[in-house]
Amino acid sequence: MAQQGGQTCKNYEFSAPYSLDSETLKVATKLRAAWQRLEDRFFWRAMTRLNNPAMVLTHCYVDWSSGQDKTQPAHFTLNVDRSMSPKELAGKIAEQQPDDRMWLDSYGVIPQVPNKDYCEGLNMDWTPMYLPGTCVYLAGAKLFCIEGDKPSLNPLAPKPIGFREDLAVERVRKAIKEAHSTYLKEYAQDVSRALLPNGKFSPLPWTGINTAIIAPTMTLKPDLTFLKDKAQEAGNSLGGVFRGTAYPYYLQGLSGPSLALRAHLLPKTNDVLGLPNPPGVWKLEEFKRRFPLNNPAMYERFGYTSLFQVWNEVKPRLLPEPASAKPLRQMIYMAAGGNVYLPNLVPVPVPAPMLLLEFAAGLPYTGPQSRFTWVSVGEGYEVPRVNGVPAGYGAITK
Repeated sequence: MAQQGGQTCKNYEFSAPYSLDSETLKVATKLRAAWQRLEDRFFWRAMTRLNNPAMVLTHCYVDWSSGQDKTQPAHFTLNVDRSMSPKELAGKIAEQQPDDRMWLDSYGVIPQVPNKDYCEGLNMDWTPMYLPGTCVYLAGAKLFCIEGDKPSLNPLAPKPIGFREDLAVERVRKAIKEAHSTYLKEYAQDVSRALLPNGKFSPLPWTGINTAIIAPTMTLKPDLTFLKDKAQEAGNSLGGVFRGTAYPYYLQGLSGPSLALRAHLLPKTNDVLGLPNPPGVWKLEEFKRRFPLNNPAMYERFGYTSLFQVWNEVKPRLLPEPASAKPLRQMIYMAAGGNVYLPNLVPVPVPAPMLLLEFAAGLPYTGPQSRFTWVSVGEGYEVPRVNGVPAGYGAITK
């Protein structure tokens, strides 16, 4: 128990099994695959509905999918950001943002998902969308054109006559609405399946709103190689007395109490957060957020642990998000025109793709995205992205 502000504050402890680091990487890869499925089917639903009936015939009766097994494995990144530590340490602890790469590993001209993922419920729509333009040539010279005034992406094609851009936009908006209903439900199911516990992965949900699911994470092999480098990093960043005491402070996990640490014996009993009798020297403890994944024996020795975290982030997005992918994911109506090369009177079909500028920056998405990362936390210090208590666990107070 601790007294603060005239009130009793309880320290809660919850037991949770460790998950193998290799297993959390597998879960992270499944989360990437779940998002990639959602993003890919979102685009192809919009494109197929926009180009109905042509793409219904070419894509819903023939499966062009390249396969979801091509999702590249997730890689480990230890997340540290300034919100995790007191403002007094702003700029002191090196930051590292989550690197979950929530986008497709490659953007191409064929779907990655099977056509059942984006063709369900699409019926033939024979509504006329445009009239094809025609240009007449003689000996390579253009004589005249019968065409509209809205250019296509092909400068060699005659402009379509009376392109119904309003209907085209309406079709894409309908696909966006479908993605936010049916596809979001299935995305949530994919995420839930990815997070199912097994003998090597034990996720721990929390009762708070908008809080993360966590899994304490361990390696099989103990690691001591990090200690000196991390101590030097902390000492150089904090400066002053910490330059000489950071390493012996952390080394206590192996050697026991050090006389060199008398420099940290202060008359105050509260730390900068107002917590009475904080565990250890709080500035050095906060630097443990930079400590790597390790074996439980090392966690016990050095007073920290590492956690795998999964949480939902909801904010407006324009998909795809990588700038380099946007030119490859445009909403384009595949119109066509015809060129007549005299004396032959038979028109030669010429593609006249029509770009929908309303969606040039991407398809709007306002649903959740399941993010993931790994964090390290000193014993007795705040775990980021959680509030409330672990769901379904009884609290033990000391």
